[in-house]
Amino acid sequence: MDKELPESELGLTPRKTEIRVSKSYLPGSKSYKANVTFRRTIDIEAIAERIVEKRSEFRKETFVTTFNIIKKEIYEAIEDGFNVDFGFGRTEITVNGSFESVGEKFNRKKHTLTPCLRPSPQLKQRTARIPAENISYGVFANAPRPAYVSLRIEPRTSESTEPYNQLPAGPHHFISIYGDRLRLMGDLPGVGVLLRCVETDEEHFYTADEMLVNTTGRLCFVPGFDFTPGEWEATVGSQYTPTYHLYKQERYGYLTFTVV
Repeated sequence: MDKELPESELGLTPRKTEIRVSKSYLPGSKSYKANVTFRRTIDIEAIAERIVEKRSEFRKETFVTTFNIIKKEIYEAIEDGFNVDFGFGRTEITVNGSFESVGEKFNRKKHTLTPCLRPSPQLKQRTARIPAENISYGVFANAPRPAYVSLRIEPRTSESTEPYNQLPAGPHHFISIYGDRLRLMGDLPGVGVLLRCVETDEEHFYTADEMLVNTTGRLCFVPGFDFTPGEWEATVGSQYTPTYHLYKQERYGYLTFTVV
């Protein structure tokens, strides 16, 4: 894996990353936890374009084709029994599921092999040098304000018995996010709902077209996956304004909830 670089070779100070501090809702916890706020994801084509813009003699298509060939071979090498060191990380495989005895056979209904990526020393080094700023009290006044997640089709009342801001683990036909200024409007790439598992960084993104309900007070959609226990974060991005004159950039609201 890539080793750490001397300070002189690291270049300019990276762009600042914003974090948000919120109370942990895990049972028995009295602590606060910080999460990195929304970061856009780019694909290999965007990476190739960045390289070409820096005056590379190769075409974007050459980089993309080469990368896809290497990626396919990495997949096949993993299936052939190898861990793959690809410079900024190494693939490893772990076993999930409990065994009742030392001699119990592997059972696909109970046990799974799960891929893990071990970051290289240089990737850790470059990430650690990124400046961070706590924006918990510095978010836009007119940003979306998600308050809690729910499986109910109506907002909470004083008689509600559903645990506050919690979801049970597993699949759900739909979930709702209640709050204020939630309506998804605009066509910029950050407009939508991003669900992220804090522990694993598993992410799922939903656009306005995927909303069953898209109002200022409620967003409702079909998750389409099984929630795992732990802390999750919902990021709501929108260009919505009460006057329907869209903001030029997305504004984001954040919510941490617990899956139990």
